[in-house]
Amino acid sequence: MNRLSGKIAFVTGAGRGIGRAIALRLAEEGADIGVNYLRDRPAAEAVVLELQAKGVRAQAFPADVRDDAAVRAMVGHAVQALGAIDVWVNNAGVEYEEPLEAIQERHWDDTFAVNVKGLFFCCRAVAPHMEAREGGVIVNIASRFGFLGDPDSLPYGASKAAVINITKALAKRYAPRIRVNAVAPAYTETQMMAHVAPEYIARFHKNTPLQRVARPEDTAAAVAFLASDDAAFTTGQTLLVDGGYTLK
Repeated sequence: MNRLSGKIAFVTGAGRGIGRAIALRLAEEGADIGVNYLRDRPAAEAVVLELQAKGVRAQAFPADVRDDAAVRAMVGHAVQALGAIDVWVNNAGVEYEEPLEAIQERHWDDTFAVNVKGLFFCCRAVAPHMEAREGGVIVNIASRFGFLGDPDSLPYGASKAAVINITKALAKRYAPRIRVNAVAPAYTETQMMAHVAPEYIARFHKNTPLQRVARPEDTAAAVAFLASDDAAFTTGQTLLVDGGYTLK
């Protein structure tokens, strides 16, 4: 498919995992790609090379999404280097798995700083550029835990519930020029989740109607749909990509 030919997309936290898969899928759809990263420049540059091998323009942009000024500067640099941004994907995120009684304040604060404040800073920074050209798409990465909650990952689930709410609020604020939606994946096989015990994965399989964990490409496909004109009449929605897990 070539649904994003001639478009420019930007993905935060795109140096690995789900972010990398999203960047690759949007490139396959024809978009030029901005790759945001925080610290791991070699990983981001490797993704840029993968993207360029697909025949699109790509460039890496370092920034800490928790820093409003850094985010605004990154958006400006991306627009100068690549052109007006058509699709913005807020993928950067962190998770700390701790029992409720052991949640550390610094982990709580960092989770909300990245997953909520950082996402909002990015939306607020890119929206004026999209409004000026009367068109654009924002896709936020939420989580099934934003619907269900998890006592062993409480700050993460609460932050992703906030993402779902922010998605609705911004969809109202920026309509009709900008569509704002979210994708909520289930547990996904990525480097970030490599520590998960086999028992957890087996339990997830058992409780998921489609009987497997999510792959990064599953979320990437959902993002590509929401970013394209196939979703032209969809805004303020959160698309669950969880194999039916939340049906229980």
